[in-house]
Amino acid sequence: MGRRVAVSTPTAGTPGAAAHNGNVPRGLDWQVAVADRLLAGGVTVAAYVPDSRLDGLLARLGEHGLPLRSLTREEECVGYAAGQRIAGRRPVVLMQSSGVGNALNAIGSLVVPYRLGLPLIISMRGTLGERNPSQVPMGRATASFLGALGIQSFPMRRDSDAAGVTDGVLGLAFGAQESAALLLEPDLGGGREHR
Repeated sequence: MGRRVAVSTPTAGTPGAAAHNGNVPRGLDWQVAVADRLLAGGVTVAAYVPDSRLDGLLARLGEHGLPLRSLTREEECVGYAAGQRIAGRRPVVLMQSSGVGNALNAIGSLVVPYRLGLPLIISMRGTLGERNPSQVPMGRATASFLGALGIQSFPMRRDSDAAGVTDGVLGLAFGAQESAALLLEPDLGGGREHR
């Protein structure tokens, strides 16, 4: 069973109450915007491996009653989402870039050949400013690995990009049945860089 995220909602009239609902920290409007576009785009379930940059986004989805399925490995998320897609639902998969390598076989042997059209939301590590050397190789290779499987990836660096990039990824996945990835770059905040 998926994990439900506890949510506290600001009182109406408090500064930021309209823009900052649930556990979304101030200054991370992109998490609200991405979650709202996923809901508007008809996403029916989210499969994810926990990552701090995804917490506010997941809180917002949970606040709106979207089923959240927390799994231990990224390929499990892909397999679960593939089953949901085959059943006619609209899943989204959320993971950190360090887990993309774990998911590649499931994506390449199931999702791509059967054109299941999964939207992937990937929290990027190992890019500009990364201090953990173990994150750098996968961060550097994420877009290339996905591209080698024919999956387009679209980086998001600013709050203002959230709606357009999210809608575009959903359009490719659910409209054209082509899996696509939204890459959440560290510039957005909300990850280890703010601890």
